[in-house]
Amino acid sequence: MIELGIVDLSASARRRLAALVERWAWVSPDARISAPRISIRLLSPEEVRFNGGLDVCVVGPELLACDVAYLTTLRRELAEKLILCVLDARTQSLGVVEQLGRLGVDDVLLESAGPDEFVRRLVLLQRRMRNRQRGRIVVVDSARGGVGATFVAAGVAEAVLSAGSSVCVVDCDTSSHDLARFLRVKPHVSEPLRLLIEQQRLVTAETVGECLHSVWSDEARMVCMPPPAGCDDAQLASPAAARSLVAVLETLAVLHDRVVVDASALSSGAKHATYGVADELLFVANGDPSGAFANKQALSLISGMVRADAGLTIVLNENSRVSAPASLLRREVLAVSGREARFVRLAHSARAARWACSGHTPYRFLRRQFAAFVQPSSTAPLAVPRSRALARGLDWVATAVRSVAFWRRKKLAGRPEETRERKGGERERLAIGFAQGLLAEGDVVSKPVLLG
Repeated sequence: MIELGIVDLSASARRRLAALVERWAWVSPDARISAPRISIRLLSPEEVRFNGGLDVCVVGPELLACDVAYLTTLRRELAEKLILCVLDARTQSLGVVEQLGRLGVDDVLLESAGPDEFVRRLVLLQRRMRNRQRGRIVVVDSARGGVGATFVAAGVAEAVLSAGSSVCVVDCDTSSHDLARFLRVKPHVSEPLRLLIEQQRLVTAETVGECLHSVWSDEARMVCMPPPAGCDDAQLASPAAARSLVAVLETLAVLHDRVVVDASALSSGAKHATYGVADELLFVANGDPSGAFANKQALSLISGMVRADAGLTIVLNENSRVSAPASLLRREVLAVSGREARFVRLAHSARAARWACSGHTPYRFLRRQFAAFVQPSSTAPLAVPRSRALARGLDWVATAVRSVAFWRRKKLAGRPEETRERKGGERERLAIGFAQGLLAEGDVVSKPVLLG
């Protein structure tokens, strides 16, 4: 995604140049496959200093004809950015081009140019751009419905918010709009998103921002994008709609720190397109033996379609009826050959299972477990306690160790300082060694985990 700033003197000149850029960028779908996507901002000369995140600054011919010396100030304010000047009949001469080159302009483009020339310039300019910071796209998927993909997507979104990052949660269920309805986001569908999917409007930061709605009125860092209005699975399955959806997700990644996509209801074509841009994929399954074959087939497909540098996490959701042991599922069903994946279990919580249509997410009842998704993906699988009884036992041991340490410190408070330091250090080392030895015993856990 290229952030394009259009700078000109008057508002009418900026709108005219924006329409020209949109016409250049609006190429046929086949030619747009490898073309870089752009986001347009209309800026006056005074507003440029407050928009340092631009990648390319497009200067209009009206500003060049009236005050070409402004380019010196523009180059100083955008020292490491690219400047592209658009020339009209008044400024179209070799002398003007030579002067623009001395003032620090990177390239020029004529108003009479066609879309192909504009795209070629963007492709070459994109190679000179530095890698800009962007958010991570997290795709939540499952082999079939009813296993808790929407449950996990909502909980992960609030976990990201609690970690201090901005998050956008995307609902792709065009038939039931579960995620938007469960979070009480109104409206449940998005008409502006339909125009973007049908390619009636250009995908920019402004047009994508019109599709977003706040989940909670007092928290602006968490927003939701409802599914497109009037679209069904067949429409989203077309290659053109899949490319538009990918363009929307990439734009959201520029606007937010994390984009959580509930892709479980997407058709295969659109779902495979989201796999290509996913920085992390969460595959949700439950313990129902009837879904074993579907889970195994889906994981074999996912392992070949997700990027090699993307993280893969298998989530065993126990907030539904579980019939098979977790160890058996992990060994026989949820194993991925040829790819490292981590394994996370969400323990059953009666209150978290009733989150639907409540306006909140399951995170408030499973905080410790959902916090594991916010941490960077590790190639080593995450081990978890085998049962709730074992988790309670480990909690009791940790409490006992803390209690013993407290009373030892209180007992040593009246002794000389040298004795206190020696005794206290010995007790502390013994307690830490005991806890580490317990956590490393057998196959209980392989590393410190969050217990809940």
